[in-house]
This record gives sequence, structure tokens and C-alpha cells, in this order.
Amino acid sequence: MTRVTLWAIMVIATLFLFSELFDNTFPYQAATISGIMSQVRTPLMIIQFLAVAILFVDLVVRYDKLNEKFQIAHVVAVGYCIISFMFQIFVYYMDSAFLAESGLSLGLVWA
Repeated sequence: MTRVTLWAIMVIATLFLFSELFDNTFPYQAATISGIMSQVRTPLMIIQFLAVAILFVDLVVRYDKLNEKFQIAHVVAVGYCIISFMFQIFVYYMDSAFLAESGLSLGLVWA
């Protein structure tokens, strides 16, 4: 079950990073992903927080039981999920706190 959680969070994190970092390169795809994610932002953030916390605790508790050739990859994957989640919190905070007043948004593509 941990493997499924890890892959699901990695996919969500990658989609988020794609929509935020490549919005000028792929504007239609980034706007679509950003629009879908903004509709379920709050529940998604709560689920991601719980999943990232579970993945971190699982990493700490079961590190010695992991196959040695997958230990480094597992640590990197969990680290990617944690860093991406922290980046999401930062971007959503900036989006809601500072840029909403001026009419700009990090997730919107202006034509």
C-alpha cells in the first residue's frame, strides 16, 4: 500500500510542478491541470499532507527492512514528495495571500 501511496503522490506532485513551471511552454495543458487541481485544492492538500506524513514515518520505521538496492531510490522519492508538497504550500500561500488582491495568479495563463 505504501508503494501505491508513493506513486500517487509523485504523480500529483509532478502534475503540479508541470502546471506551475511549464505554463509558458505548454499553456493549454498547464491551464487544464491547474484548473482541475484548483477545484479540489483543499481536500487534495489535506490528503497529500496525510500521505506525505505516512510516507515519511514509513521511511523512518522500515528503512532497514527495505531492499538495499532500493533504499536510496526510496529516500529520493519520499524527499521529492516532501519538497514538492512544501513548494505547493508556498505557491498556494503566495497565490492566495499576495497575488489575489492584484488580480494576478500563479496558475492562470494570460493571453
